[in-house]
Amino acid sequence: MSKVRPRSSPRLVVGQDCHGRWIVRDRLGLSGGWFVDRAEAIRYAMFETGGAPRAVLLAPGVVESDVSLDDNDKRRARSPNAA
Repeated sequence: MSKVRPRSSPRLVVGQDCHGRWIVRDRLGLSGGWFVDRAEAIRYAMFETGGAPRAVLLAPGVVESDVSLDDNDKRRARSPNAA
């Protein structure tokens, strides 16, 4: 029976982008998303990692996404009531 070694670095990073939006992203910028608040971002990250120890990093600084928002996404991000 082999033991599964924990990853030495976090799989997902949780933080705020330069506009104050909460974001979760993986190290390569291939998965993640924007969230309404910190709690939802952490909840998503913990679910995606199965609650694995040290799999989620709460970033102390600005976290940037590698994905550009289109105009509709930008409007929704600025206005929480936008559809």
